[in-house]
Amino acid sequence: MPKMVGAILVGGRSQRLEGGDKTRLHVHGERLIVRLADLLKPWCDECVLIGREEQLPEFEALGVGEGLADLYPGCGPFGGLYTVLEDRDEDVFLVACDMPYLTPSLLERLVLAYRMPPISFGALFRVPDAGQYRLEPLCSIWSRQCRRPANVALEAGERSVSAFARSMNLRAVDLNSEEAGLLASVNFRRDLEGLTGSIELPEPA
Repeated sequence: MPKMVGAILVGGRSQRLEGGDKTRLHVHGERLIVRLADLLKPWCDECVLIGREEQLPEFEALGVGEGLADLYPGCGPFGGLYTVLEDRDEDVFLVACDMPYLTPSLLERLVLAYRMPPISFGALFRVPDAGQYRLEPLCSIWSRQCRRPANVALEAGERSVSAFARSMNLRAVDLNSEEAGLLASVNFRRDLEGLTGSIELPEPA
C-alpha cells in the first residue's frame, strides 16, 4: 500500500492556554510533537509540520520533518490541511499537535477504514456529543484528490474543516464515549489537570 505524508498542525496561537504554548507539551518527558511523528511512521513516509513562518526553525530543529508555512494563515486547521495538499502529491494523515492520548491501534483503525473499498475522499472519527455525534477532523486522513475542492472552498470563504469533511462525504468511524477520550486535546490549563499520566507544559526557555 502507498504510504501517506503525516501532517502535524502546530500553527495555533494557544490563546485559551493562558500564556502556555501547546506545541511545547511533553508526555513522559518526550516532546509530544516528536511522539506524534513516531506514531505516524508506520503509515507515512515522512512528516511535515504546518505553522506560522516564524515558528518553523524551532520545529525543524526537532528533526521530525520539514516545516511548511501555512498558505492561509489565520484560517485554522482547514488552511493547514490545504497547505499540505498543495505542497505534496500524496494522501495526508492529519493530526493536531495537542492530542496526547492517540494510540497506534486507534490510528490503524482509521487507516483500515480509509483503505476499505469503495474508494473515498478520506476518513475521520465521529464521536458522541450531548446525545448526538460530531465529526473530529483533527485526527483524519485526506485523499490527495481533495486539493482542488479544498482550494475552491477556502477561496469561497469556508473556514470549517468539519464542514468541508461533510461536503466531501469522508468515511466516518464511530467511537464510543470511552474511545473518544483518546482524542482529547489540550486547550485550557484545566485540561492539563484533568489529564492522567505524565503530561507537562514546560515554560518557554
